[in-house]
Amino acid sequence: MINQVAIIGAGLAGLSCAQTLRSAGISVEVFEEDRNVGGRLATTCLGSDRFDPGAQYLLAQTDEFGRYLSEIAGLGFADTWTPRQWKPGPGKTVREPWIVGTPGMSSIVRPMADGVRVSVGRRVQSLERREKGWHLWFADEASAGPFEAVAIAVPAAAALPLTERIDRLASPLRNVLMLPCWSLMVRLDQKKTSEHDVFTDVSEVVRWIAHDNTKPGRDPRGEALVIHASSAWSLAAEQADPEDVAEELWSEVGEFLNLPPVRPSRMTAFLWRQGIVGRALGETHLYCPETQVGVAGDWCLGSFAEHAFISGRHLGQAIAGALA
Repeated sequence: MINQVAIIGAGLAGLSCAQTLRSAGISVEVFEEDRNVGGRLATTCLGSDRFDPGAQYLLAQTDEFGRYLSEIAGLGFADTWTPRQWKPGPGKTVREPWIVGTPGMSSIVRPMADGVRVSVGRRVQSLERREKGWHLWFADEASAGPFEAVAIAVPAAAALPLTERIDRLASPLRNVLMLPCWSLMVRLDQKKTSEHDVFTDVSEVVRWIAHDNTKPGRDPRGEALVIHASSAWSLAAEQADPEDVAEELWSEVGEFLNLPPVRPSRMTAFLWRQGIVGRALGETHLYCPETQVGVAGDWCLGSFAEHAFISGRHLGQAIAGALA
């Protein structure tokens, strides 16, 4: 018996695509390389501490995404965060409401994954077209299939090897530019007084500092900080040792915040190799009806989580229309 659609990637784009297909009565199976769903809508637990090392907040510019966020907020998966933001320039304090997942950013996608067959820790290395449909081959040489159609919802650089034999997809993908981003998670046992919760465009090295545990649903004790380096600095330090990166970023942050000498009780740096969209595709998605393979992601439209949501929806609609 042939399955209907395989979805590679359980981030916001992949799960949005899955939700759209299921709403059309089409069965899906999702395969995710990581141990958890969410992609860059990630929540990381380090011991008893919880951090959001990727996407920091959400905004809704479309009614469709706004309705989804309102729906999950009503279910307890999201809430409003109105941090005191510091921006460059004298007296630049700004407050505006943002949406965050509760108790972590990965909660944003959990309602989408409910009831969906998701296999985690499964890295798809290649696609093979046979007479009865598509087969997925994994790093351990196991396979899954056949499937009528395949939706690829991973960063553009990861999608390219899977689509290299489908020029209609591979050629546009080569024009997408993704940039790295170092993320630093820091735990301080004691609170350090600050009149701001978020700092943006701090220096040529640091572009974001957030008191992560000022978000709703977080443990308010001590300080949980998330620091993002700039794309330019991250690119230059892409091959650096994570411990060296952590020390350099923390030194930069300590100097900017004028912190007294303090050693974090926990400090971990993580590199998002495809963390920032440098040049977007400029289309909602790509789909090849002859092969019934498509791609989606935030990188199709821009750099916001909403772009991933919209891209996944459009790809799901394209596949549903083709299978109707």
